[in-house]
Amino acid sequence: MQIGAYIREQPKVLAELPAKTAAALAGFKSLAKKPERIVLVGTGSSMNALLCAADAFEELTGATVVAKEPEAYLRLPPKPDGRHTLVVVASQSGTSLAPVEAAKKALAAGFAVVAVTGDGESALAKTGADALVMPIGAETVGPKTKGYTATVLSLFAIAAKLGNRKLDLSALVKPLEATVETGLAAAKDLLARYGVPDYILMAGQSQHLGSALESGLKIAEISGVPTAGFDTEEALHGHSYGTTKQSLVVMIAQNEAEAKVAANLGEALTPLGPRLVIANLSGHATRFDLVVDWPKAPEYDWLASSWAPIPFQWYACELAQARGVDPDKMIYPGLGDKLNVRPPKPKA
Repeated sequence: MQIGAYIREQPKVLAELPAKTAAALAGFKSLAKKPERIVLVGTGSSMNALLCAADAFEELTGATVVAKEPEAYLRLPPKPDGRHTLVVVASQSGTSLAPVEAAKKALAAGFAVVAVTGDGESALAKTGADALVMPIGAETVGPKTKGYTATVLSLFAIAAKLGNRKLDLSALVKPLEATVETGLAAAKDLLARYGVPDYILMAGQSQHLGSALESGLKIAEISGVPTAGFDTEEALHGHSYGTTKQSLVVMIAQNEAEAKVAANLGEALTPLGPRLVIANLSGHATRFDLVVDWPKAPEYDWLASSWAPIPFQWYACELAQARGVDPDKMIYPGLGDKLNVRPPKPKA
């Protein structure tokens, strides 16, 4: 299972990324002036990463922040209105057609554009945007893990640069290694306790809306177990009614208030049959908490969505293997190539 090796690479990748990208960010003309409007453009995992960073962009710059799928950007692009506008386009492969076209359109409109990608030779990197090429090495399997968490952290690094904040995660290698290994143990425990659920509902809020969406995406695409991600408020306003006694609800909580809301849902819902667990990063313990060692670094609370999905990357693999699915290949290998979202691969 190659994906397991990539999951285990994340502590080193994340801890080193701020230092490795600092020089590039310092030289970007697009970041020389603090924006008044920021438009975040991406799809799939890239959009999930952008949603994780949206609040940080707003808090550190004071800018108005809007997130758009590339197709929506192309259909209704923001109009120049006198505000200094920064467009941030994320695509790990850099080959998806719509993000590349969105970047070109943003540049043609005169906006400052930063592209975040894992491939410096990709079409996105060559649009003319300031390209932040993530220093993550190869990730040859279909479902991306270190590519996702590195994208989240790269976006936080951009936000920090705009907000004159310094990022130094070098001390987090060991704590994150503990997160990876205890996350694996928690994933195995979930499978042992509950088997393969008929449905998994993931929920989080603020930065962890993206964490919930990404965790659900990984579970669905790797294992094929029906999974959906929601904002916590959405989950509380009806979506829990779609669960059964064979379902699992997973709440992601960053602070005490969120942990209490998640635990209250557990107290109300579990007597009716569905199961519930909390990925609790708050330090305010509840009886529903997954046993995971999260980094104890309050100054990095706003970065926690860079590592919150790690236990669920493992859980997706555990579920896949329980169902006889190869975690490296995703539930429907090759489906993405038939959906015309990337240029066709050259014929051999």
